[in-house]
Amino acid sequence: VIVSGIGCHGRISEYVNVNSIHVIHGRVLPVATGIKLSNHELTVIGHAGDGDAYAIGVGHLPHAARRNLDITYIVHNNMIFGLTTGQVTPTTPKGMKTRSTPYGNIEEPLNPILLALASGATFVARGFSGDLKHLTYLFEEGIKHKGFAFIDVLQPCVSFYDTYEYFRERVYRLEDTDYDN
Repeated sequence: VIVSGIGCHGRISEYVNVNSIHVIHGRVLPVATGIKLSNHELTVIGHAGDGDAYAIGVGHLPHAARRNLDITYIVHNNMIFGLTTGQVTPTTPKGMKTRSTPYGNIEEPLNPILLALASGATFVARGFSGDLKHLTYLFEEGIKHKGFAFIDVLQPCVSFYDTYEYFRERVYRLEDTDYDN
């Protein structure tokens, strides 16, 4: 079952041929939790945008992580509210000028990886939409993981914050380093 929230990713529930539900803003995790609790045999995957997950829905992340239900939560993080023409989200970089912050964003961005780790998520990953092979691998591993799997996807908003080249130059695979998983 795919549960999708509000955001540029939101129509994924119509593009994948599985059972799905499109929910109101910020409520992907409560609905995904209810589905998993009602049928433990289902594979449940939640898709949320960064505004959906880290603004109105942020209160649900720590509880879903600590409950450790077998749900995969994929957050499409483009660091901007693209559907509403470019306002800041909790992951928008400090200083960035948008329609809602014409003098620059005054807040430090939320670090979703640290939030997931501090909340007790048992699978935490970040991928880049410009590396589909690696992203596919992360999705597969997250789905296979028995427990709460959190995957933050860095992806550009081509309309309001195109970070493709920025990330292309800076993103690397952690497993290609000497990091001990």
